[in-house]
Amino acid sequence: MKENKNLKKIRFGTCTKDCYGSCVFTGVWNDKVPKHKLINAHPLKTHPFTNGFFCPKLTQRQNLIYHQDRLKNPLIRNGPKLENNFKPISLNHVISIIAEKIVEIKEKGNLTSILGAFYSGNSGLISKYAPLRFFNKLGATITNGGICNEGGCAGLTRLFGTYSTTNPFQLKNPSTRLIVNWGSNLSESNNHAYYLVKQALKMGTKLVVVDSRRTRIANKAHCFLHIMPSTEHLLVKIVLNELITCNVHDEKFLKNHVDNYSSLFREVINIDKKKLLEQIGIDSQTFQNFVELLIKFKHHTLFNIGYGVQKDYYGGRIVKSIAFIQILLGNIGKPGSGLIYSQSDFLNPLLQPLRRYIAYFSGESKMKEIPIIKLGSSLSSGNYQVLFIYNFNPASSLPNQNLLRSALLKEDLFVVVIDMFLNETTKFADIVIPAKFDLESFDLISPYYMPGLSINIGGPCPYEDCVSNYEFFQQLAWKLGFENSVIFQESEKTIFKNCIKMLPLEIQNHLHQEGYYLLFNNDDVPFNTLEFPTPNNRIQIIGTQLKFGESELKRKINLKKNEFVLISPSHLHFLHSQLWQLNSKYVNEFSKIYLSSKDIKRLNLEIGHEVLVSNEYGSETYILAESPILKHKTTLIYHGLSSSLKGSPNVNFFIPDKPEELGFSGSYNSAIVKIKKIES
Repeated sequence: MKENKNLKKIRFGTCTKDCYGSCVFTGVWNDKVPKHKLINAHPLKTHPFTNGFFCPKLTQRQNLIYHQDRLKNPLIRNGPKLENNFKPISLNHVISIIAEKIVEIKEKGNLTSILGAFYSGNSGLISKYAPLRFFNKLGATITNGGICNEGGCAGLTRLFGTYSTTNPFQLKNPSTRLIVNWGSNLSESNNHAYYLVKQALKMGTKLVVVDSRRTRIANKAHCFLHIMPSTEHLLVKIVLNELITCNVHDEKFLKNHVDNYSSLFREVINIDKKKLLEQIGIDSQTFQNFVELLIKFKHHTLFNIGYGVQKDYYGGRIVKSIAFIQILLGNIGKPGSGLIYSQSDFLNPLLQPLRRYIAYFSGESKMKEIPIIKLGSSLSSGNYQVLFIYNFNPASSLPNQNLLRSALLKEDLFVVVIDMFLNETTKFADIVIPAKFDLESFDLISPYYMPGLSINIGGPCPYEDCVSNYEFFQQLAWKLGFENSVIFQESEKTIFKNCIKMLPLEIQNHLHQEGYYLLFNNDDVPFNTLEFPTPNNRIQIIGTQLKFGESELKRKINLKKNEFVLISPSHLHFLHSQLWQLNSKYVNEFSKIYLSSKDIKRLNLEIGHEVLVSNEYGSETYILAESPILKHKTTLIYHGLSSSLKGSPNVNFFIPDKPEELGFSGSYNSAIVKIKKIES
């Protein structure tokens, strides 16, 4: 931290929101003023991924940290649930109430009925894992798994022994002559990678986009494959068939580094190309253009795969199948080639000791764990009496909202939510604890797109009852009589400093001097030795690979007249269930359902009129809107709205809570809905 002559302090900060960028910046603070202590934030120009600009979702974070709706005091329910109806209460008093509940449960010997549910609303390591000191001490239950990219990670790990294989700076490497952007809306969800792609295009790199939506980046593509949702593996089938038929596969690479690759040849040798192209929804010439580019730029092609691709029942296997194209061409471990998906596994060896220390697991964990994606059904079982929710807004983010919300309303469930704002989940809370903003805490952040570490140097919070996640559970532990336990004597700042000391000296110096450390330089090529962390160091292809999802696909192909495949991407100005406070002028877009003009005309519907959207999980009224980016028989509702507005529709009412099969994450793009005109 630096201090200048006019008493303003400069602190390093990192965006902890659950997105690709994890922007690194310097915050300008005035600790002496009573309220608006953070003056502004400046994205680092020296950081080669942040590149001196923020994403449009959170450009004015000082307006969020001191927003008029921010919670400043603890709240206790003062009315029926389903409304944000509370009255203020002191922090000490509310902690006493919660402690009494826990003591009652402890006396009955049922501490596993205390459940901690958390995810990545704040992706800081201390914010996420330090509360586990409390739950482990009790022997309580916590959630595990995720709702995001876990399926794809599991699929790639089955091939390579890891899901991280490529340095993302390869996007602008001169050796990269073709970028295949598959199912990733970079222009809205990862604008820092989009910046690198645009730099590559200026250098003459070709771009192919494969997507079920015509996004802005598709307009820059030399070849755009506008496919039907969940047909990615069908496209892989005919691509593999074409590459093998043309004899352009890398036989030497396959023999030396891939087990059982011949099984792929057998799977794709006899296919009905015309039928598959019809199911995928592209013409023969577009497909041929794609294949010709793959052949022309063999060994110089980089795939960038988005997380939406794997939000299907078989999402992990879909991501895994996309990797087969690169494997067959030998586009692995070379400059200008590879697969970009999630890069967090590169840092796991470095982070595992930090996580264990932060959570203070000196031995085996005493906690029971349940899948986060099944929170609704778990709560419905009646096995849980107290639910703590932090870094998470499940009443907005989780699927099968009817089941979840019914479970949250159970009379014998006591719900405590830690958050900065009232939201959909606090409507089910008995107690709400006001959280500190990420910049008011000390933390380390590990991005999942650009492997590295960065820091938050905590600035002062003007509201004395606001606490970080760790501070709340630390004070609750003290109230329960654990004040002499070593795991609750360390302050958050001490945990932060000890984490820094556990890192190699080079990384420590980078963090202190620059606020970040990146694992790779521009030209680094991971796995250039072509030895992978599998049992025999070779890429593993075991069993059949492309024969899956036939019944699900058949259902989507044979839709009735008013049935549509539902996709629910994030909005340009929102991040999952966050940031409506800054971007409230776009809230009405979450009340709309989007169709192509062709489908609107086919159903004799009118833009701007109400329609009833329904399936076996729920029903809701939406306003019909037209979107030119959608395929025929595909509909779109944005996910991510979290507000205190009454009657706000939520797309996750239609989403099944059946998890993706490999990584047990969410299968959010597996829903089919009916759209019906509402007669006036």
